[in-house]
Amino acid sequence: MNPFQGSRALLFSVLIPLMLPQVIPDPLRWIWLTLVALVVLKRLGLISFGFGSGAAGNENEALGSVKTGSTSHRRGATHEGEIVAHGSAPYQFDEANRLSYYITLRPERGDDKTVWGIDLKRVARETPLAIGDAVALEFLGREAVVVKEPVRNDQGKVVDHRQVNTHRHTWKAHVLPA
Repeated sequence: MNPFQGSRALLFSVLIPLMLPQVIPDPLRWIWLTLVALVVLKRLGLISFGFGSGAAGNENEALGSVKTGSTSHRRGATHEGEIVAHGSAPYQFDEANRLSYYITLRPERGDDKTVWGIDLKRVARETPLAIGDAVALEFLGREAVVVKEPVRNDQGKVVDHRQVNTHRHTWKAHVLPA
């Protein structure tokens, strides 16, 4: 990762907001400068944050990251419910995405939740999990991995592969008593 890539755009996105505090009141100036610092750190790739349904950043699930709707995972976070489906499918069931593994849970209250992640395949095989089981999926954290990412031409055809440093979320499943 080159933190200086696109440095001209980064320079303007820093200079303009830094000049703005001259015209806002002092109590808001510190809030403004804090927000500018967070945006700069995000653009440099040092932190990740967001709001709403796009909140998990722009990591690609096909590379092993995990998104579940608008929920980002913290170590020790769990998802509980009855398994209504699991298996391999294109990420978010979009044929344009690469294959990933998913487990769809039906909690006691609320809508079904689909959790995506390459490591869930290992978890489903080792535990073993079956449709109808009540489970708790526990997020254990992230591990650094190197994966091959397809390089596509203008027509969308894969013409090469490149190695990408990314992370993969790891999971553990607990079958709950019936």
